[in-house]
Amino acid sequence: MKFDKTIFQKQSFEDADLQKDFWKSKSYLERLEAGVIMTQIAFGLVGKPFPKMEKALFKKRKHG
Repeated sequence: MKFDKTIFQKQSFEDADLQKDFWKSKSYLERLEAGVIMTQIAFGLVGKPFPKMEKALFKKRKHG
């Protein structure tokens, strides 16, 4: 799974400011849902489930 940088485009400061105002007008839930969708688009996962975490890459250890 690799991040596809071609999905996004550069924008001017004025456009970015308009985007900021747009997203501030949305509820936290709407922003969270949009973030999930944008992540799916960026990683090519639209309509697919998120991949499972590779547990072999992490170790368990006791605290205390």
